Amino acid sequence: MSKKIKVIPTDVYENGDLIRIDFHDLDGKHQIQAVWDENDPQDSEHRSAFRKWAYRFISQLEFEVLT
Repeated sequence: MSKKIKVIPTDVYENGDLIRIDFHDLDGKHQIQAVWDENDPQDSEHRSAFRKWAYRFISQLEFEVLT
């Protein structure tokens, strides 16, 4: 099993709407991003569910999400 890359999530907003979460490694290099489905409502419940999904998805790859 290979060692996972540790990444830090950053929420990215445009005009007050969450558009994606960028994940950078500890050196600041961009590794991967999760993009918001623009058809989903922009409320706290959906944003929370999106973050949970994104962190789980990223963790299933070669990344370890640091929060």
